[in-house]
Amino acid sequence: VRSFAGGSVSCTLDAETASGLHRIARDHGSTLYMVLLAAYNTLLARLSGQEDIIVGSPIAGRPHKDLEPILGMFVNTLAIRTEPKGDKRFTDYLAEVRRAALEAYEHQDYPFEEL
Repeated sequence: VRSFAGGSVSCTLDAETASGLHRIARDHGSTLYMVLLAAYNTLLARLSGQEDIIVGSPIAGRPHKDLEPILGMFVNTLAIRTEPKGDKRFTDYLAEVRRAALEAYEHQDYPFEEL
């Protein structure tokens, strides 16, 4: 039965795990967001059996200085596409996610509705 009902899952990371994730990000020139996105995409790939994953990620839609004082919500969605194939090392995949995220940020002004 098709349903559009969503849900949420909450978890808390212990200090050692959080520190390890920050270390991975630092050691590979990425951000914590990129590390978590790579892990999330890997999970989606394993659960779905797909090797082509696209995740929509919200991004602040205030790319111009003149928009800063204006009230309101300016949000765009970035579609970030990666291929978490089973034979890749996580660090190699993290480099791909980093590259894909940076490329998406460069084109963040493109309206999501037109994709």
